[in-house]
Amino acid sequence: MKTIISIILLAVLIISCAPVLPANSANKSPESPKQIVIVNLSVNNTNSTNVTVTLPVQIQNQTTLALTNASIPHKEAVEGELVNFPSLRASDPDGDPITYTFSKPLSEKGEWRTKEGDAGEYPVTITASDGVNTVSQQVLVIVKPRNKPPVIMLEEPLATAEGQNFTLHINVSDADGDRVTVNYSGFMTLESKIVGYNESGLRKIVITATDGKSITTREVLVSVNNTNRPPSFASLASISVNEGEKIAVKPTATDPDGDKTSFTFDEPLDASGNWKTEIGDAGDYQLTIIASDGELTTEQTVDVTVRAVNRPPVIELDSPINIKEGEIVKLSPTITDKENDEVKITYSGWMTSDTKQTSFNDQGQHKVIVTARDSAGNQATFEVTVDVADVNRPPVFGSESFG
Repeated sequence: MKTIISIILLAVLIISCAPVLPANSANKSPESPKQIVIVNLSVNNTNSTNVTVTLPVQIQNQTTLALTNASIPHKEAVEGELVNFPSLRASDPDGDPITYTFSKPLSEKGEWRTKEGDAGEYPVTITASDGVNTVSQQVLVIVKPRNKPPVIMLEEPLATAEGQNFTLHINVSDADGDRVTVNYSGFMTLESKIVGYNESGLRKIVITATDGKSITTREVLVSVNNTNRPPSFASLASISVNEGEKIAVKPTATDPDGDKTSFTFDEPLDASGNWKTEIGDAGDYQLTIIASDGELTTEQTVDVTVRAVNRPPVIELDSPINIKEGEIVKLSPTITDKENDEVKITYSGWMTSDTKQTSFNDQGQHKVIVTARDSAGNQATFEVTVDVADVNRPPVFGSESFG
């Protein structure tokens, strides 16, 4: 009996001397539950009797001793990269072949293709075995988040027209909250542009957004519609003519789009821009010329002055004048002058004045030129015919006929 009691006391002493390991702090495994261990002790007593004693023993906080992160090797990768150990080597002093085993998330080959969302720290264990003995090494795999490039959002298609102020309305976001710089090249170097009049067609814009780590590039096309522009006139000088002279208006116009230009003219100009003035057209005129490219028109006015012309007097006189020999010819022309200028009348030819005493030798037709000259130097002439009829005279005795 004493022997049995001694055995029990020995078992209690062994168990009570077993060390209690401290719990892990960093990357520790979940705390193991308290366990009840059954200890069986067999001894022979003095009576050669085999006695088995069963003792339940409770072990507190049984865990594996963990190393701190700073004390184990680190393996770093970025989300999306392959984690592996290409330089993994273990040597066996006996020259035995070595096999390796890897804990999750490593594969049997010791590889792990990370993906987005895997960022974090992963303690893994690599074990080398020669078939008999093993050695293990814990490695801390640190997966860093991959930088996410900026995202350029823009509604398409894009369209504008020549001459317009065109602005790109883009929305740039960065999932990491990084500051983003945006640049433009190609058709535009800034977010806004006044489109030139020679830039119609499809134009390419390259938008580049960078957060300092990643660059996002997007190419967009802008449809630039042609904008028709009206012709433009060269200045027209004023025109001055005298009544009776011809006016010829010769406008010039250019079309910025290179379109063919045609002209229409205000009356009294004809379709070619000409006007033959007449007496009585004196005055000031503002005439309109229209230039057209077939779609758009431009108007221009030209000032025209038609100066009044001093007109010569007008002579009215009956012709021919019939008289008989021996009669007196009296010319009584009617003279008018539109400007009421003073008029001087002269006669030439058969008569040198407005009155003539015919003789009995004047039988026949005679030409008389009547000239009227106004104070402006304008003159008019009129040719009048004087028809002098013969007069039969009776015979006359001579003075000595009866002496």
